[in-house]
Amino acid sequence: MNYSIIRNILGKLMILISVFMMLPLVVSFIYQEGTIYYISYLIPMAGLLILGYLFNIKKATNTKMLAREGFVIVGLSWLLMSLFGCIPFMINKEIPNFFDAFFEMASGFTTTGASIITDVTVLKHSTQIWRSFSHWIGGMGVLVFILAIIPESKDGSSMHILRAESPGPQVGKLVSRMQVTSRILYIIYLTLTLIEFLLLWLGPDKKMGVFESLFYSLGTAGTGGFSMHANGLEFFTPYSQYVIAIFMIIFGINFSLFYLLLLGNIKEVFKNEELRWYLGIVLISVVIICINIYSTYQNFEQSFRLSLFQVATIISTTGFSSANFDTWPALSKTILVTLMFLGGMAGSTAGGLKISRINILLKSAIRKIKKMINPRKVETQTIDNKPLTDNMVESVEGYFIVYFILLILCVLLISVDNFDFTTNFTASLACISNVGPGLNLVGPYGSYAMYSSFSKFILSLVMIIGRLELFPILVLFSPTTWRRRL
Repeated sequence: MNYSIIRNILGKLMILISVFMMLPLVVSFIYQEGTIYYISYLIPMAGLLILGYLFNIKKATNTKMLAREGFVIVGLSWLLMSLFGCIPFMINKEIPNFFDAFFEMASGFTTTGASIITDVTVLKHSTQIWRSFSHWIGGMGVLVFILAIIPESKDGSSMHILRAESPGPQVGKLVSRMQVTSRILYIIYLTLTLIEFLLLWLGPDKKMGVFESLFYSLGTAGTGGFSMHANGLEFFTPYSQYVIAIFMIIFGINFSLFYLLLLGNIKEVFKNEELRWYLGIVLISVVIICINIYSTYQNFEQSFRLSLFQVATIISTTGFSSANFDTWPALSKTILVTLMFLGGMAGSTAGGLKISRINILLKSAIRKIKKMINPRKVETQTIDNKPLTDNMVESVEGYFIVYFILLILCVLLISVDNFDFTTNFTASLACISNVGPGLNLVGPYGSYAMYSSFSKFILSLVMIIGRLELFPILVLFSPTTWRRRL
């Protein structure tokens, strides 16, 4: 284990989180929130800067990383982000309980959007913006940002970090240099966020001021669902709801496709199988739900807008709400729960299983059925004109099995709180898929406040595990990871 490179990168992470805390600190000064709020950010910022400096006093002589170092760095980084990120809430007493604060920040950084706060309207502006900014930080990945600004290892081993932190079954470089790849990803991410901010701020919705536009743009970009209003996006006009719905769908798309668009490869983009699946699922789901809820609202535009918004927010695993879909007909709720499993595209900021994995599983199943019917027939399934290999199928099947084992285990563990099955199941599903709202007590207008500290801690870990595609945290806690090689 290369402990020196792990220490150095964790030190850089601490310094970066300290820099990120400048935003809520500045907001706190702008709104004159008081000394306790200034201190609540200055203390952790100072502590993080000192720790980051100490971790980097001795530079690593060996910058080579293997896969396990990549997994350990990513796993530890996300646990530390949630731990340090919740300190301001405990100091300023907005969320005084550690398990509550840890849950809130784990939910923020993992872009889940599940909250233990029963009345978000009483929170200060600095608390609100730190919650939303944590979505933006976690959406693309904080370590991807670090890779964009630090010198790249000569052997290219920093690719292990990108693979461990980025969502999807396959992660690759956009260009030959990893550092340039990271920069391209963040430029696209920042540009799309800015465009949404301007559309919301300069739009006709008078309720969308500068602060609200920034808050919801950061949340949408990270596909995280924290809200600053009790009734979510229902508070705003249809214009804002349409803008946010469209951008939620956009941020659920693989960012490498945006890079291809910039290069002018439009045909190659629309030949992408996962994109066609993703947009097709969105379209079909919107049509079915729109028809299903029309009798409730008796207004086509409203039915279409609400169905579009909720399909967009669930499949992108953002978790915003523009209506209480927990009161919708069973068919609509079933479709939304199914979308929680699916999630968005690989290489996006969305969570869930990912459309690409579902595509691979279906193609593998079709191939096996055909093989049973005609054992002598040799047929090669393809993904985007590339052969579907046995290793790829085995990897996806392994992920699928581990995903459901962890989901069932989470449901069993939080069942000690004795809430109904629908609440516990959808809470576990919403956390491992980084969606946020579930059904019943954890519905779009509910919260996770009623769970015990034990259950909140379990759900917090599940959110982090789900955001990191399961394996980095599992590898981190595996005893074999820390054994010396002979």
